[in-house]
Amino acid sequence: PLSSTTVAAPTGTTVPTSTPQTRSEMSLKFPFNTESDSVSLSLDNLFQNQQDLLLKILNAAVLLAVFGFTSNAMLNIDADITRGWTQPEIAVRIPMDNWATYEHFLHQSPVITKTCINVVIYLLGDWLSQTVFQNKDLLDFDLTRTLRNGFIGMCFGPLVHAYYEWSDAILPVEEGLRNRGLKILMDQTLYLSTKCTIYIIAVGLLAGEPWQDVKEKAKSKIGPICITAWKFWPLVHCITYSLIPARHRILWVNIVDLFWNAILATMAGEKENHDEENIQTSPEEPLPQLKRHEEVQILEQVFVEQVEEVCYGHNTTVVVHA
Repeated sequence: PLSSTTVAAPTGTTVPTSTPQTRSEMSLKFPFNTESDSVSLSLDNLFQNQQDLLLKILNAAVLLAVFGFTSNAMLNIDADITRGWTQPEIAVRIPMDNWATYEHFLHQSPVITKTCINVVIYLLGDWLSQTVFQNKDLLDFDLTRTLRNGFIGMCFGPLVHAYYEWSDAILPVEEGLRNRGLKILMDQTLYLSTKCTIYIIAVGLLAGEPWQDVKEKAKSKIGPICITAWKFWPLVHCITYSLIPARHRILWVNIVDLFWNAILATMAGEKENHDEENIQTSPEEPLPQLKRHEEVQILEQVFVEQVEEVCYGHNTTVVVHA
């Protein structure tokens, strides 16, 4: 009779073999459990889906609260004086009286009013950049990131107001085209580079990134940002310093900035899609999940070959346990 032999498993264990059997009846149990991995992956996906749903519910609640409060305040601006008015009269007066209210607060508290405008634009701009400008769900955005941008906008508000006041004092636009050109030049060099650098650093630090990484990111990004801005903002500021009153320039620049964010987001989205297409079509760089699948197949094949090499010629039943 055939004596008992042992076969070394990849996990370092040895398993005795028993009764004689044909080679075709060998039973192999590989040292990886695809069924348990699949169950674990399904549980992870379920947990992630539940978490995403909760975040979307939170985002929806925040959006409803913000837009509901804003809409109610704007639509009821004339609530105390509209008795007896017709609907067309109310519709005509609402925009005019909201603008008059804005002008009143701008005159009474210019710094606070401009800061509030800055906060609203930064919040709205970041939300749109994460959703509409990227062709994503309106609820699929990082609320924490949006709030961080709102905080940065609040910090920038007084600084931007002070800069425009100082710029108008040293280079009044009433003195002709020369001063307007100098103001645009100063905006696109001193002001742009300083503000963008501070913004990049603030975003990184508030997100918890290390100082060294934030500094390197600012150094690498500030050049391309300035070059891209020079293709757009000088034309905008020709209007800023020609047609827009000084007290409304921050509002005007922030509104244009929303469209600027849309342009940047669209460009970034096109680049990302192009990169994904290159990855998917490149034969030398398969997708990560394909790599993992191929690795599993290779491991299985190597293990089978090793076991067959050990057992070849022996009519034994080999059961290898993980």
